[in-house]
Amino acid sequence: MIQRCLAATAAMLISVYAHSADLPDDGLAECTRVENSAKAVMKARQGGVPVATLEQMADAAEKENEYVGGLYKTLIQQAYEIPQYQDEVKRDKTIFEFHKNFYAACVVTLERTARPKG
Repeated sequence: MIQRCLAATAAMLISVYAHSADLPDDGLAECTRVENSAKAVMKARQGGVPVATLEQMADAAEKENEYVGGLYKTLIQQAYEIPQYQDEVKRDKTIFEFHKNFYAACVVTLERTARPKG
């Protein structure tokens, strides 16, 4: 499941960075924002927030900024493919792995796009 999440994330981030005019100049700062967003979404998922509630928030965000809305929609989709756990330790581990995997995928994508072509 985590591997599918990483693959989907990398694909999404590659397409986002391909349109880097829409992104802040500081790539690592953007990766931190992605990580924080992933953490918030998975906390909500593990806390029992209905998917429809998060989707409404993503739709509202998309009206303000297409990139942010698209990011949240991707995060929500990935988060709700992972089960909601009742055990606190398992919930915390799931939240941690989710946001760290998104950060790692973002950094890898950033490194790939920063390499000189040649």
